[in-house]
Amino acid sequence: MRRHFAATPEQVFAAFATKALVAQWLSPSPDIAVTVLDFDFREGGVYRLAYRVPGGPTVIVGGSYRSIRPPSTIVFSWIIEPPDAHAGIQSEVRVTITPQGTGTDLVIRHEKLARIDAVERHAEGWRGALDRLSTILNRETHT
Repeated sequence: MRRHFAATPEQVFAAFATKALVAQWLSPSPDIAVTVLDFDFREGGVYRLAYRVPGGPTVIVGGSYRSIRPPSTIVFSWIIEPPDAHAGIQSEVRVTITPQGTGTDLVIRHEKLARIDAVERHAEGWRGALDRLSTILNRETHT
């Protein structure tokens, strides 16, 4: 996924590094509420998120931060817990933040998704989450 924001690299980085901001945007749609259960944003630190899906089970995702290079790079594992159909897939998310003109380019590479249905599900999820992130960053850059 690639997206351009009219925000600074530091603002985009903060959206991943700040628990309160993650809780506002890291969800595939406004209908799916995310609760941040654990958040230790440092190399080796862990995170855990609960997604409440309307009419469905709560989906728990967790992982650890493998690399953090402010404000340009974040790498973390992404593991969905049972009983979800994609539980146990050991995937990895690489976030690259680059200044571009008066704004910032964000690239998210979600790798090691061993099943095609997992690739499609996560691509859709990231699209929705980045739409939400755009709304938050636009609000920050206009205040």
